[in-house]
Amino acid sequence: MLQVRNERGRYLEEVLNDLSEFVDEIVIVDDASTDGTPDICRAYPKVVRLEVLEKPLFAEEWRLRNALWQAAAGTSPDWLLSVDADELYSTEAKKAIRALINQEHSDWIAFRFYDMWGGRTHYREDNLWGLHRRHTASLVRYMPGYPYFYPQQNHHVPRLPLPCTVLPGISTELKVQHLGWAGSLEDRVRKYLRYKRIDPHGEWGSLEHYESILDPEPRLIPWKEEQ
Repeated sequence: MLQVRNERGRYLEEVLNDLSEFVDEIVIVDDASTDGTPDICRAYPKVVRLEVLEKPLFAEEWRLRNALWQAAAGTSPDWLLSVDADELYSTEAKKAIRALINQEHSDWIAFRFYDMWGGRTHYREDNLWGLHRRHTASLVRYMPGYPYFYPQQNHHVPRLPLPCTVLPGISTELKVQHLGWAGSLEDRVRKYLRYKRIDPHGEWGSLEHYESILDPEPRLIPWKEEQ
């Protein structure tokens, strides 16, 4: 399941091609795109549900996450993989997922996400950028009747509903590339301005972290797909 908005010319087609290799179905909520993004989504046979919102919800991210969850839950899934439109799972992760869900003792699976920076050969690592140093749950067993809900935050909403955190899970060393920062400087400046517009006082995130987006000399580490 993934939410999209104005993804033409970015990573959406690559992500959908990648997902089509290892997932059974894809559910998408389009956040009122104006660039033809829904047409890209419709071209993929595994996209079984596409909901296009009339008005964007990006400034109320928890509502957008909830709309996506409800759309995906409506397909009666066994497991749900929450993916952003700029994330690519490693070869080893794709190979492992089927075995990870064919077990009965854990209800979520976590991976290590890497913030790729200025391309795909390096990721960023410093005091403010260390997403890969912790595990991020993105794959969860769906249980009908369980009380799923998202925290009412306008920004930095977790990809899975909050009650998932109390379920038993597995943290893996399998990797995911986050390409959201891998583009040009101009692209990063646009994201910086959007973050400051949505969260000008740092209510949902760190102002120091937002300012670090514009660091001219970030610490970058060479990327290796698997250790």
